[in-house]
Amino acid sequence: MNSVFFKQIHIAGYVGELAENVISNWLLGLRESNPAILDMFHERDLKPYRDLLPWSGEFAGKYMIGAYYIYKLTLNKKLYLYMQKFIDELITCIAEDGYIGCFQKECHLTGAYSQTPESSGSTWDAWSHYYIMYGLFLWSELYSCDLLMQAVCKIAGCFTSRFYTQSKGSRILDMGSAEMNLAPLHIFVLLYAKTKNKEYLDFALKIMEDVATEEGGNYIFYASNGSEYYQFPNNRWEGLLIIRGIYELGCIQQNETYCKTAEHIFYSIMKNDIHNTGAFSTDEQAIGTPFVNGGIELCGVIAYNAFAADVLKRTKDVSIADLLEQAHYNAILGSFSPTGRWFASNTPMEGLKLSSCQSLVFQSRPGSPELNSSSSIAPQGIGLLSEWMVMKEEDTLYLNYYGGFEGTLEDGTHIKIDGDYESEGNVSAYVSSESIKKVALRIPAWASAAEVMFEGRHYAADAGKYLILEASFNGQRIQINFHTKVRLLKGELECSGKYSVYFGPILYGADVTNNPAIDLNKMPPINMAEMMACRPGRSENGGLFIKLNSGFKLCDFAHLGITGSLYKTWFKIKSKI
Repeated sequence: MNSVFFKQIHIAGYVGELAENVISNWLLGLRESNPAILDMFHERDLKPYRDLLPWSGEFAGKYMIGAYYIYKLTLNKKLYLYMQKFIDELITCIAEDGYIGCFQKECHLTGAYSQTPESSGSTWDAWSHYYIMYGLFLWSELYSCDLLMQAVCKIAGCFTSRFYTQSKGSRILDMGSAEMNLAPLHIFVLLYAKTKNKEYLDFALKIMEDVATEEGGNYIFYASNGSEYYQFPNNRWEGLLIIRGIYELGCIQQNETYCKTAEHIFYSIMKNDIHNTGAFSTDEQAIGTPFVNGGIELCGVIAYNAFAADVLKRTKDVSIADLLEQAHYNAILGSFSPTGRWFASNTPMEGLKLSSCQSLVFQSRPGSPELNSSSSIAPQGIGLLSEWMVMKEEDTLYLNYYGGFEGTLEDGTHIKIDGDYESEGNVSAYVSSESIKKVALRIPAWASAAEVMFEGRHYAADAGKYLILEASFNGQRIQINFHTKVRLLKGELECSGKYSVYFGPILYGADVTNNPAIDLNKMPPINMAEMMACRPGRSENGGLFIKLNSGFKLCDFAHLGITGSLYKTWFKIKSKI
């Protein structure tokens, strides 16, 4: 199954408001507020050379990717026009040889800084090219001109003329930072799939030879012997871009070894390294347990969620959609200021939410004070909802997202979801379509008592599966009652003896702002019987809260600690579980 494109859509509630705030307060005007995002390319050969990061060139690409997914989710016309202007200027920055990095001409794809062209192995230049190529590739789906794909192909030529040739013989691996610089595998596979130009496939297969080395990750070898991802030598989040490339190559070539390798890694992470927020990564890598309160990198969460959407399309595994939902409501929304103006790079299970401009201040440079590896990609986190909320395969429509929205697909299918899924657990779905014959409703694994009413018939839905309704869909009401209730996740290791509290997919926690009379570091146990009798309420700011008779107040992770106060998500519980 595949994600869909809407020709009209409105996302209701907090998610829709936040997406529009991100557009107004961050994406629009970024070229002007952080001019180095493009000027680092315009001025790459001017002396004195800029003091840049190994990955500075990624910012423009990440920005395009985030804007693409937010646009796909909102269809905001101002964003479309602004990005058109931004992309037009970016394309003028491509050098004659196809180079679109930020380093001087002696350093094109060598891994060297402009100041020290003789010292390779220092920069993530190929990694940065990947993001720009992928951003242009995505936007080419929306703009009705060939200019963007021509630009991607010109950049691709910079790679094919430099690496794996008889005359030069150099490899991308020779640039160093293999876990990052081998990322172009993914875009070259996508280019081949779109253009059928065998040169791109051949180049991707050459990159695969690099990937098969120990330095390159040797992912297929370690997956085939059953190693968990945290046991791989390269187990950081950046490697997921390479693994997405392996997966795409496997799907295109119908190579089960490649597909099984990628899926093994995906499920290994899902089993061992997903925190209570739905987030992947601890201190930027897999460590084999989610019960360590280390840093949770927003970049890692987004990379894994994008990979999850790929795997969901092929497997139709409901547990993946459940995971994406959990990450969306908690790890993603919880990383954003409600204003859409700033984002946390590290959003731990417990602690403080700091703007990436604070925690990553070392990445701030003249002309780009707010740009860093997280702020540039953060909007993709929300926008990825567009990849899994509604999916389609032939005459079957898959509904995965039950937050309120209304929209019309490009084929004329109209979809509406209303109700209050987050606080009540009841929704109504309406589908009108001439082409859709089946509607598949995602029943989350936690919804063990879910019920569906459709055309006067009652369906007892199985948790963790899709419930398939077959009919002529003319806007009839589909009633879904998830019978949502409070549930607990038992902690281990650092979280031993404690529990996390959920209502549906949403994680609840306590912060100082909502509990000024309680020392969170000396919290008394929560009474489980009292907790089970409660249902969430809604705050004026769009947040959710659970207030106990004792006066103790929990709120949804998206709004937890947003004022800068300390927060907790692991609690001692009085009653036996």
